Parts: sequence; structure tokens; C-alpha cells
Amino acid sequence: MRMGRLAGALGLALGAWAAGPAGASSDFGCSPGWTLDRNGFDCSSSAAMGPGNDTRVNLALLLRDRAGLASRPGNYPVMEWDYGFGRNYFDWHLFSQASYPARPEQDADDYYGSRCISLKGGDTAFAAALAANAKLPGAEREALLAARAQLAPICMAFGASYWLSDGKERSAPTPAWPVNVASKPGMDFAAYLAASAAFYGEDWNAARSGFAGLAKAGDPWVRETARYMQARVELNAAQARAFDEWGFFGGTEKTDQDAARRAGQALVDYLKAYPKGAYAASAKGLQRRVLWLGGDLAGLSDAYEALLGATLPGSPAEALLIEEVDNKLLLATGAESAIDTPLLLATYDLMRMRSSGDEGEVAFDYGAKPIDEAELAAQEQIFKGREDLYQFLRATWSFYIGGNAQDVLARIPDASATTAHSALDFSRQMLRGQALAALRDPGEEAFWRRLIPGSSGLYQRPAAELGLALHWQQAGKAEKIFGADSPVSETMIRKILIARTVGPDILRREAGNAARPDAERQLALFTLLYKQLSRGFYGGFLKDLPLVPAGADTEAGLWWLETGQTIPVGLFTAGRFSDGYTCPKLGQTVALLAKNARDVKGRLCLGDFYRLNGFDDFSLYSDAERAGALGSGKEAFSGTPIARGTFYRSIMADPGAAPADKAYALYRAVRCYAPSGINGCGDENVPIEQRRAWFQTLKQQYGNTRWARGLEYYW
Repeated sequence: MRMGRLAGALGLALGAWAAGPAGASSDFGCSPGWTLDRNGFDCSSSAAMGPGNDTRVNLALLLRDRAGLASRPGNYPVMEWDYGFGRNYFDWHLFSQASYPARPEQDADDYYGSRCISLKGGDTAFAAALAANAKLPGAEREALLAARAQLAPICMAFGASYWLSDGKERSAPTPAWPVNVASKPGMDFAAYLAASAAFYGEDWNAARSGFAGLAKAGDPWVRETARYMQARVELNAAQARAFDEWGFFGGTEKTDQDAARRAGQALVDYLKAYPKGAYAASAKGLQRRVLWLGGDLAGLSDAYEALLGATLPGSPAEALLIEEVDNKLLLATGAESAIDTPLLLATYDLMRMRSSGDEGEVAFDYGAKPIDEAELAAQEQIFKGREDLYQFLRATWSFYIGGNAQDVLARIPDASATTAHSALDFSRQMLRGQALAALRDPGEEAFWRRLIPGSSGLYQRPAAELGLALHWQQAGKAEKIFGADSPVSETMIRKILIARTVGPDILRREAGNAARPDAERQLALFTLLYKQLSRGFYGGFLKDLPLVPAGADTEAGLWWLETGQTIPVGLFTAGRFSDGYTCPKLGQTVALLAKNARDVKGRLCLGDFYRLNGFDDFSLYSDAERAGALGSGKEAFSGTPIARGTFYRSIMADPGAAPADKAYALYRAVRCYAPSGINGCGDENVPIEQRRAWFQTLKQQYGNTRWARGLEYYW
């Protein structure tokens, strides 16, 4: 389900209809939870179907199983901003790239989401029809072709996204049709243009009469297209007042149901007359639109189940159909009483097993009441012949809602040693692994080790590896992930533990491990040096500083884990170190602190290094993670970071500090709060009265220093 960018749903495409507002999806940035227990929806999905997945992903995985596609290796898509997903998680966009590689990007047509989306394709068809009519004089053909261009300004005026800069809607121009058209086919084409202008200009009555008047047109293209357009006129008239300016559907009560019924009958009539016509596929799609506008969810569900079964697995058409189902059926109020076919019901049931949100988190409204065990039990007959799917649903309910991990083991036999897993098989085994973890079963490690080799489908193996990594973390054995015999190959799993959990020995070893990706080695070295420096292990820092390669990057920024950019390990050898207060290079500063951790100049210069190189807002993921998530285990690196604000306050209180150094400490302590009044130096906040006192002390006791003269405010 989706929440995010909303597409205006006021128009119809040829062969598909525009998507309306949806629920909650992955159209916004986020970080995944890095845990297998995903009962609440965030923004990412995994290869294991479950309540936390995007409904489009769950449905697509079930569909791909029909052709054995889910178990096949494939190519991971190139990530743009979502490097933090690793290969464990993905959003619908990434999943579509991986699963439907032949699918073109969304049409960038200016009229997307409006009835005018058919305009450009209609231009081509109109020109072809003119060329095919041998009875049409050449001069008339040229005049009519030029006249067709007059439809575009009408769409500019009435389209979904065309407005003047002052916010006012454009006025529709009045077309000047050619007056020198006298032949019978020429007049039919001209009448078709006039009816089309009325259609694009929202004059439904004129469009109705115009297209109806062409029922006996001599040209076969005009005759068939006018027949089809009668249905489109009624459909657009039916929904004309059903959507607000933001594209939100107001419900069946806002729909002109009489026009919707006329549209439905017109589509039936067209398909009866032209069962294999040029618009037959589109007409069948628009019949689903009629069902939706009329609130016939049961009919819509049946139509979708049949169409999903007839659509080529892995095709672009399947991806588009999944999005349509998601938008038009799964979010509709009352869908729980309308969906009664296995494929759609399984997808819908999983959505209804989602939690309403953890404390402090947004609880999305999915438009469906949560499912209880009695209702799920009553569905058993619907899943006759799909007992594996039904037992997966029952086990999922037991685990996420019933809190009964033992029931999962009873319903899902161990098939971890299978050499290739369908999407459903893999999801069942992942759920069994979660149950083993919840029960602290002694066979859990062996289970994950068996599951990993056969997890050959895209995103499967990294998910199984995460299960083993979480087990080792829980057992206090995170170092095994980095062992030579470890089956954990997903670099993002190791990177998270490098940044958050492991100690200096593993960091040092991984920094020099030529078998690891460059970014991973850089991260290990960066983490080692950063944690030594920030926690006061100055001797260790100096010992490891020569590991920084010559020319190492200093410009990548400190957002490396999310972006996947080169990690700026070169900051420790080539970063900025002074901008007014005289300081030596970082290595010399740390050498002072290694001899005396309370060296005043050393602390002030280290504080400047942090400030000048962007470390003020940098925590290396020291924030608390959700309990049980990867990286939330006990950190093996001793000590705690020392904030630069702590340096300033201790120097203020140091009787041996030189006046110029105390003045600089006061100056920097006050500026920790500039300009927002929020402390940016990492230590505890102090009230504004204390900042005022620092400011006054600087002005009164050290007024002759450049630091007192350079500070005009306190924050």
C-alpha cells in the first residue's frame, strides 16, 4: 500500500486507468528496521512475505511463484539513494526494477492522470486513418491533420496540471475547424474532431451527441472509435465530480451512477460489436473502472483474480495490474466482505495482520479491520487446494498476533535444506526460523545454516543470512559473522555491525582484509580511528593512523552508510585542523593528548578538528536501535564518546589553563548554541542563564582577547 505522491485520477488511459490515492507505501525515504519480526509497515519489504511488506510486493511474490520466477537468480537493480537497504530490503520501485526489467519508466506525458493521456496516441491513430481512407481528397486530408493539433490547447486548459502562474485555470480556446471540407468522409472526420474537442473540454452533452451521430460513419476507424468514445464520455461524466483537486476519490456517493451504468452498457456494446477491436483491451480495463465507481467490490475482486491468472508472469502488464489491484481493491472500505479468492485474500489477510504502530510511531489507517483467528479459520474452504498458503497465513497470525511461536513449528515443517525455494516456501521457512529464535531453540543456528545455501532467488539469501547474524548477535557471538567460515556474505550486514557493535581487533582485521569490498574496509578503518579518537584512546589511534592510505578521500561526507559513497577516512590525516586558534595537524594534537589527556591545547585543537570536519552532528549510529535489531547488541568497543563541549567546560574550570585558552573555551562554549539555541557540541544542554554567564565572563575577564571582541551575542 502506498502513501506519498498522489496521482490525479480524473481521466482514463487507453488500456489502463489512472491510479487514485492509496494507503502507506515506500514513496518516501526511511531506514529499514533490520529485524526479521516485521509486523508493522514501514517503507521497505523483504523476500519473506509478511504483514510488514508492501502489499504489492506480497502479491507479486505470489504471482511470480506460478512460473517459478521467485527462486531464480537475477540482477540486483542499481540503487540511487537507498543504499541503507543493502540487499535485504527494497521498496516497490527497486522490486519492480529487479522483477520486471522490461517495464518502461512511467510515462512522463504532460497529461498523465487525465483523460488527455490518450491525446498523443490519438494523434497517431487519426493520421493513420486519414492516410488509409482512399476516398478522402488530399487537400482535405492535410486540412484535417492540421486541425487535429487544435485539441492540444484544450487539454492545456482543462488538463490535470496546467495552470497560469497566478494560480488561475486557463480558458479553453475555441477551435477553428476547416470550412473547405465537403466530402462525406471528410465531414465525418471533422465531426469526430468536434466531438473530441467537446470530450477534452468536459462538455459531455456535446460529446455524447457528437460521437453518437457517427454511428453510421462510412470510415471504419471513425465508426469504431466513436463507438468506443461513447463509453469514455459516460465514464468521465460519471467521475467528473468524484475527485477533489488533489485526486482523492470521494466515494460512490460522489459518482454519477446513472452515467456509470451507461458507460458499462456502452462498453458491453462495443465489445459485442468489436470483440477483437483496436480498443478491446482498453474496454475490458474500463469495465473494471465501472465496477469500482459503482462500488461492486465483489465483481471487481473476481475480475482481478481472473485477470491475474491470465497475465504473463514477470511481464510489465503484471506489474501495472498489481498496482491497479492495490489502489482500487485492497484499500477499499468493505473489501473484507468482497474478496473471496485465494490469491487476493492471502494478500489482504497479511495486510490485516499489521500492528497499528509501536508506541510513538504513526499508525497508518489501512481501511480494513484487523483479522481475528475465528475469521481466518472460517476461510479454510476458500484455500482448498492451497493448503500450504493457508497454513502460512495461520502460522503468521499465530506468530504476530497470537504470540504462539510453537504453533508456527506445528504448521510449517522444516524444509530448510531444499535446494531452491519458491517465494511461499521461502516465506514459510523464514517464519519457522523466527519461531525458533523466539523459542530460543538450540537448533536455530543449524536451521539458518541449512536455509542459506538454497536461498537462490533475488533478496532471499541476504534475508536468511540476517537470520543467522541476528542469532549470533543474540548469543553474544557477533564476531562469528566475520569468521573465515561464515556464510554471511551480505556486506550491509557486516557494515552495520562494524559501525555499531564489534571491537577494535575485528575492526583492525577487517580494515586490512583484502577479500572485503573497499567501502567495507574503509568503514572498518574509519570506525576504528573514530572510536579510538572520540573515546580518548589516543595511543591506539596513533598506532593505527598509518593504516590510512595516501590520498584517502576527505570529501565524501559523513553520511556514508546511507549513501554508499566513499568513506572519508582521509579526514584523519588530511582534514582541516585550524581556523583562527593556532593548532598543529591532528597527529601532533593527538600526540599531545597521548602524553597528557588533559592537555589544554590538545583538547581545544581536537575540538576544532571535530567542528571543522563535520563531526558535531555525527554519531556513527550510536543512537539506540529497536531491541533485537541488527546492531542493537552490546558494543564490544569500550569507553564512551567525549563531546567537545565537555572539553570547553573542563578547561573553564582548570586553574592551570592560560587566559587566552580559557577565553577560547568560553567563546566556543557559547557558540555551541549558535544560531538556534540548541547545543551542537554533543554534551548536555545548559540553560540560557549559564550561557549568559559564560558570555559575561568572557567580556569582563578576557575582554582584551580577540575571542571576546569577536562575540557579540549569546544564544
